[in-house]
Formats: sequence, structure tokens, C-alpha cells
Amino acid sequence: MKTGDLVTRYKYNHDVVFKIVKIENNVAFLKGECVRLSADAPLSDLKLYEKETVQEQIELEFSRNSKLINGCVLHLDGDENYLKKCLDIYIKYDIPAQGYYMSEKEMPNQITNLLVKHKPDILIITGHDNYKVVDNKEQFENSKYFIQTVKKARIYQADKDALVIFAGACQSYYEALIESGANFASSPTRQNINVLDPVYIAINVAKSHVGNYIDVEEVLKKTVSKGVGLGGIDTKGVARKLYQ
Repeated sequence: MKTGDLVTRYKYNHDVVFKIVKIENNVAFLKGECVRLSADAPLSDLKLYEKETVQEQIELEFSRNSKLINGCVLHLDGDENYLKKCLDIYIKYDIPAQGYYMSEKEMPNQITNLLVKHKPDILIITGHDNYKVVDNKEQFENSKYFIQTVKKARIYQADKDALVIFAGACQSYYEALIESGANFASSPTRQNINVLDPVYIAINVAKSHVGNYIDVEEVLKKTVSKGVGLGGIDTKGVARKLYQ
């Protein structure tokens, strides 16, 4: 096995496909190909993945309506490769989107300027996170930065229907993210989410009329994860009808 190979782990019954990012002392450092997850494993626990590429996509059911102007998205991501995958999907569904790769720690410092610059209808704040329990207390690696970013975004725009926010990554602190002002977040069950889950939520909101509340349960079901590890609150669409 070598750097760049796609592999799965025997120990976890081959549940997640990873890419090997480096190998040291017979230990492979892994990054999820379609799940926002990092891990390491001995080479003896790995099996080469048979397919050359991994693509996680679903088809959204939207009629093409030239009289609706779709909402626009600002997407902040702590992973450059995942961001590229997400931007490709926005393009596929005709959603105007601006994407920025930066560390999770830097997001609170950058968010206000980016909101002023792009004036999005939808904001995605995501990247990597890590969850563990120490002395019966939950600990999250990057949730605090997502929370700070949401709070600053809400200072810029307090109306949850004027700026729809998704925040979080795998195993993030869902309750605190929602309390901070997010419309959608991960992960109420502390589970992993798919790279494209926030994107499909954003697309549904971007293509739904501003006068209607979206069906949150249906929107979550249309994600790759089928809603597992995701949650949200009542939210209106952001698309606007063009009269001429």
C-alpha cells in the first residue's frame, strides 16, 4: 500500500472508504473520501478499495423554473479537497456559490468581512471535528470555532430566514450550534456526516420559494446520510420569483 491508495478497515467492517495521506512505521494516516473523518490504522488492518473512484451523490427533484432566482451560498470549509467537491455540486444545480478554504480556527476572524463582501442568502460553516468523552464530559475539537463563527454571523444578520446557516462537521456539538443561531447543524447523535450533506441542504433551501417554509424532515432525508447525524429548525426558502 502507498500514499494515495483508497482503503477500508477490517476492524470496522469496511464501513468507511479512506485515502492514505501518509505512512509512518507501518501505520497509515487516513482521511475519509466521502465522510469528514480522519483516522489512523496499522497497515495490517487495511484492505485496498476495489473501485478507483468514490462518488457520493443523490439526485434532487427540482423542476427547472426560469422564473425563480435561486439563493446564493457562501461556503467555508476546513478541508480544501472537500470544498472542491462541494463547489462542483453547486455548479451542477445552478446555485451561485463562493467557497473559501481556511482552518476552522480562522473562520471566526474572517466571517464578517466575507459576509459583507458576498451578502449570501445561505452560509455553510464546516470542516473537521472530533468528539470524545473525558471524565463523563463531552469534548469537541473544533465545535467552539463553528459556534463563534455562527454567533458573529448572527451579529451581521440576526434574521434566521434572511441568512440561513448550516454549521458543523462530523460529531459536532449540535445543541450549541443551534442555540448559537444555526438553522441546520450536526450532529445531534454525534455521528459522522457525508461531505455533501451540507451542500444538499443548501441546494434545497436555495431553490425553495422565500414565501414558504421548507419541510425540514424532507430536506434532511434528501441528504446522502438520509438525515442521520443532522438536524434543524423551521426555515423558509430563499428563492425569489421573477415577474416580467
